[in-house]
Amino acid sequence: MSARDNELQSCRGTASVEFALSLPLLLVLFAVIVDGGRMLADYHAVTKSVRDAARFLAHSQVEPQSCVPGSLDRGQALVADAIRLAMTGRVGGDPAAEGLVAGWAASDLSEASTGIALVRECCSASGTGPYAGRTAVASIVVRARVPFSFALSRVFGMGPNLTLSVSHRAAATRLEASA
Repeated sequence: MSARDNELQSCRGTASVEFALSLPLLLVLFAVIVDGGRMLADYHAVTKSVRDAARFLAHSQVEPQSCVPGSLDRGQALVADAIRLAMTGRVGGDPAAEGLVAGWAASDLSEASTGIALVRECCSASGTGPYAGRTAVASIVVRARVPFSFALSRVFGMGPNLTLSVSHRAAATRLEASA
């Protein structure tokens, strides 16, 4: 073997060792990027669905237009439709089979099972200004807590389980049907 052949084998061996040392770091970086993208996509989907559910309830007049704060009655059909809308993206969806995100599937529509809280709140204009002394306005607040797990990062022993928390408030208004 010539000196040139020994030098080429030495360079090849060095490149193999460098690759073997950097491969785990590259795999961890790839897993973090993929899981981070999944988390952002899930957060966006939950944000949009909670906003849609709050608007749906606010415009559907679930309860009288009074400012009595408290939880909405989950037994009402419109409230159940809003929960299905939040979880599946459509009013008649099946949350157990069609959840928008991986950690959001439920067989029943209870708050403990879905992580969705539906509340009527009242906002009033106090103090000074153009709206001072006006009547309180009822609003619907939809809050969702959705579990998220870092799947790829778990392979490397990284990534905690997180809870994505989203809330949206919509003023309760009556949409009059035009003749």
